[in-house]
Amino acid sequence: MNRAFLIILVPAILVALGYVLVFRLLGLSLVYLRFILGGVVFVAAAYWLWPKKPRGPQKA
Repeated sequence: MNRAFLIILVPAILVALGYVLVFRLLGLSLVYLRFILGGVVFVAAAYWLWPKKPRGPQKA
């Protein structure tokens, strides 16, 4: 896995866990769907922006 991807992903997961813990300690209900959708959007964007392998010579 790319090191830059991990540099972004690990702190994002830690921040999400922090939000969950803080809201639980405050006694507030949390909508996990937002976290799940945010994660899905992040993974989809990372996949879309991931460098693709160059293809061989194109046939005419």
